[in-house]
Amino acid sequence: MMYVTDECIDCSACVDECEQNAIYQAGEEFQLNGETQAPLSDDHTFIVNELCNECKSCIEVCAVDAIEER
Repeated sequence: MMYVTDECIDCSACVDECEQNAIYQAGEEFQLNGETQAPLSDDHTFIVNELCNECKSCIEVCAVDAIEER
């Protein structure tokens, strides 16, 4: 499982890089199973793990190493 830490500076590099469209900006609603979902974080970028394929491309582009695996 991937997650964004509090070190995130909301630069959007990971959002732009994600081919699965699994990463969203703080406060952004997202679609899951055809339904609109409330944001998972209002503080920083977040990853919807149900959409993530764990390719780690987001980790590679994060300038502040704010994405980790659990």
